[in-house]
Order: sequence, then C-alpha cells, then structure tokens
Amino acid sequence: MAIKQLNITELDFDKIKDEIKSYYKRKDGPFTDFDFDGSGLNVILDILAHNTHYNAVLAHLAANETFISSAQLRKNVVARGKTLGYTPKSTSASAIELTLTGLDSSISSLPEGTTFTSSDSLNNETYNFVAFEEIGSPLTRFTVYQGAVKTKEYIFDNTVPNLKFEIPDTNVDKTKITVSVSDSISSTQKEIYTQFSELPGVNSTTAVYFINENPSGKFEISFGDGILGKKPLPGSVIRFKYLTTDGAAANGLSVFTTSDSLFDSVSKPSIATAASSSGGGANESIESIRANAPLQFMSQNRAVTIDDYKVLVRANSTAESVSVWGGEDNDPPEYGKVFISAKPKDTPTLEPAEKNRLLPILDSKGILTVRPKIVDPEFTYLYFNIFANYNSALTNLSADGISSLIRTGIGKFSDDSLESFEGVFRYSQFLNYITDLDPSILSTYARLYCTKKFSAATSDTAKYKINFNFELDPPADPTESLITSSGYEYSGVKYYFKDEESSTANIRNIYRYSLNTDNVEILAERNVGTVNTLTGLIEINAFNIAPASVISIFARPLSNDVAPKRNQIIEIDLLKTSIQTTVDTIATRGTSGASEYVATPR
Repeated sequence: MAIKQLNITELDFDKIKDEIKSYYKRKDGPFTDFDFDGSGLNVILDILAHNTHYNAVLAHLAANETFISSAQLRKNVVARGKTLGYTPKSTSASAIELTLTGLDSSISSLPEGTTFTSSDSLNNETYNFVAFEEIGSPLTRFTVYQGAVKTKEYIFDNTVPNLKFEIPDTNVDKTKITVSVSDSISSTQKEIYTQFSELPGVNSTTAVYFINENPSGKFEISFGDGILGKKPLPGSVIRFKYLTTDGAAANGLSVFTTSDSLFDSVSKPSIATAASSSGGGANESIESIRANAPLQFMSQNRAVTIDDYKVLVRANSTAESVSVWGGEDNDPPEYGKVFISAKPKDTPTLEPAEKNRLLPILDSKGILTVRPKIVDPEFTYLYFNIFANYNSALTNLSADGISSLIRTGIGKFSDDSLESFEGVFRYSQFLNYITDLDPSILSTYARLYCTKKFSAATSDTAKYKINFNFELDPPADPTESLITSSGYEYSGVKYYFKDEESSTANIRNIYRYSLNTDNVEILAERNVGTVNTLTGLIEINAFNIAPASVISIFARPLSNDVAPKRNQIIEIDLLKTSIQTTVDTIATRGTSGASEYVATPR
C-alpha cells in the first residue's frame, strides 16, 4: 500500500495542521484511531504547524524580495535596480536665482559657501541657500542652492578589493557632489573625477567615479579598476564635497537676506529674485524605482522613442510627470526637434539650472539630427458652479458643512486625477466622485468653465497667444460673448477683453472696453484680437499696460470632458468654484415635499 505523502503546498495554519493529522491518521499509520484534539499531541501539532507556517511565510517573503516587481524593502528594490544599471534619484535641493545690487566695489566674486537666508512664515522655519562653487563677476542671475556644503576625506587603500567610500550624510543631492583625488595629504594638486554616465569613451585612464545607494540608504562611491576607469594610486587622498538639503520644504521662497561674514565690513547689498525657489524634492520612492528601473534598462541609455526621452528625463531630473512630442506635432511644426515638458512634484516647472544640466544629457543620447527643446508646462484651470442636493436626515452636517466637504473632496480629486500631463478631466467621474463623498449627497450637477492666465508687460510688442487646445462653446446668441477677462490698468483706467461675432466662420473678434461708475461698458477699441472656437486659440495684439500684470481669460469648453495636449496640464481652481447645497425636500418629507422641490436648471 502506498504511503500518503504530506501536501507541502499549503500555507494556512489550519490547513497545515489538518494535513499533518491526515498524514498520521492514515490506515497504515500508528495513530489511525487516535483523538488528536483531546490529547497532548494536539499541542505538538500546534507547534509543528506554527513552525511550518512561519518558515513558509518567511520563505515566500524572501523569494518576493528577489524580484523588483514584488520586493517591499527599499534596499532590495534598489539592489534589483542596480542589476539593471539604475541608480535612484536623490533628494534634490531647492534653487533660486539671485541678483545683487548696491554691492561694494571691493567684492568682485562670491566664494564657495557664501550664504543667503530666507524664512518660511507658515512653518516658522529659516533656510540657508549657499553658493556651491565660487561665483564670479558679474554678480547677476547667479544660482544658490538650499542646504549646507560639507566635505569628507578618505585614504585610498589599494589592498582592499571592491573598495567603496560612503558619504556619511542622508538627504544628499546627488547632482551636487564633487570628487577630487590627490596623490597625498600634502599635495596641492588634485584631479577632478566625473560621475560615470555611459560605457563608450571610458578606458583605463578616464577619471570617473561610480555612485550607488547602499543598503543603509546612503550613497557610496567607488572608482575604476585600471581597466574600466582610472584607479587612484595607493595612499591617495579622496575628497568629497557635497550638499545636504531639506528638499521640497525650501520651495516657494522669494525674500532673501544675507548675514554672511563676507559683508560684515561693507554695506549689505539689495537682493532681488525673479521667481520663487523651486526644484527641491524628496529622494525617489520605492514605487518610482520599481517603475523606472526596467524602463531605463529597456531604453538602453539612448533617446530614440518618446518613452526613451521620458525615462531619461525622470532619471536625470526632479520631474514627476513628463510629456514628449515630435516637432512635426508641435503647433506650429518645428521639424528636427523633439519637445520635452516636465513638471516636478512640488513646483510648476524645472528650475533653470536643472534644464541646463538636462539638455546636454538628452542631446548626447539622441539622434544626431534631432535636437531636444525643453518647454515649460502650461496650466489650464477648470472651475465650476456646483449644485448638490442632500438628505439632511442622513447627516449631522449643515449645508455649509456639506459645501466644505465637497470643496475638500474637489481639491483631492484635482491632486489625484489631474495635475499631470496624463490627467484627463472626465465629467461623469467628477460628479460620481462628489456624490460618493457622503451618503447624504443624493445628486450633483456642475456647470463647467475654464480659464488661462498670461503675463503682460510694458515691453511686449508681439501678439499674446493663449491656447486652450480644445473647442470652445460659442454662445447660442451670437451677440453675447464667449470669453471674458480680468482687468488690467493703463493710465489710471481699468480695461477688460470680450469678444463679438465676425464675418468669418468659427472666428470671433476681441474688443477692449472699460466700465463707467454704473458698470456700463465703454468701448475702447475693436478688433484687438481673435478667438478660434474650433481650436481654442486666442490671439491678442500687443497693448499698452502699466504696471505689468497677470491677466486671466475665462471661457466655456464645448465638451464637459477636457483632455490635456502636449505641454498642457489641467487643474481645478477652488477659489473660483462656487458650491450651492440644497436640502432634498422629497427625500426628507416624501410626497408632501414635492411642491417645494427645486430642480437645478441647466
């Protein structure tokens, strides 16, 4: 008679225990008629089952950690990515372009480490921005980075195989590392090593270093073996200069001061900024590594397809969302170019220094006849008049409480579903999302509008082009306007834009007007621009403005679904969104409330 074998495929504790019982209660076994449950053997069976279950789970976990798709520990995901030639993105430092005026004539340059300070009033935090390298004259539009410059020295021991040098700090910006090698401690000569990027061109004399993230989450640096990359001489001094940073926390700062000792003996200069600090971000997440490492491997470190460019941009910048399109698909077409638009997680655009660093990388890995061009994202904002009916018997919230709940939910919807190049606004999903926020919300209706913003300056002489990139909804009455605008000032008068019908199909003419004390329009000038209702392109001729201003153009899309195109990103403007909540009288009072029920008009 064949002996029954244990089933070793089960992981559940109870099934493991039952399997052990069945094995020992087999007909030819020693415990055929034994009552396991009522004996001391039951405890032994529990121990055996627990041990088997525990070891099986550990074995499965260990097996999962060997694959990048299933690993849960960061060190293992990083290790699997390393086998694919992928190094995770580091924490990135926030950067800001500064201009100094009123600088003492004795100061012609700013030494490395010169510090500027800005405070975040909301979080009551102060951040230092430093010159990572010496900044020479002229001291205009130079870039400083948030954080602290640190150094570390090691002695190269030629007898240790696979020698690696750890950068002891966390939150290090990988792009702000300088590696130099000197023959000895007393030597004044040093050789700068550059980070390894690709195999071609690297030989036994090429001064490159290799960087990886180690299991502790810190970066470690190694050198060549004399065949692939230059090997430092025994006893050489390895010096690291690097930047530790607070990442995204320092974004959005625009007011800077300095208390640097450089200015102690002279009057302090005035500090101007053209924008707010940006570019700061956290180190790459596990899920991002899991997604990007295989993609980079498939791209083979070259830029040919659209996906290749996306992978390279994500790997070499702080970008979270990337859009790439060929010059032939641009509007207007620019043949021989590939366009890239990138949006970091916490800022609207890549900072200038990051663009300057990224372009040569893309250019070197692309097709010789195709040149990359980085363009900033363009934001289209949606806003709504929202009407919600709710059953007051199903909630303790007031009408204002329901409105607040909806407003918070809309913000989360925008964060989760939009605000990227792939973020499509789908009207039905939006309404369902609002209705599902609370069981008391019975029905929802929303009137959809859109707006774009453009900057107008006194020095601009060319047409302003504002492109919604989708079809606009012309008014049913052609004497009414499709677009309206926020106001701008010139010579003490506030002007606005509207449109009117023209003799050309799908084209409406824009006129400029002001308002009198009774809010009646006073025509200032006709035919100052056009609206193409089919393409959503608005063109406005150059106009006089003082001071410079940001002007908003308001319109209504033809479709309730809105999809981004090229460098367009869709967001929801909560400030312009209105929410009206109404108690559903039929739900609360039955048929007696029908006479008071108010339906939302279209």
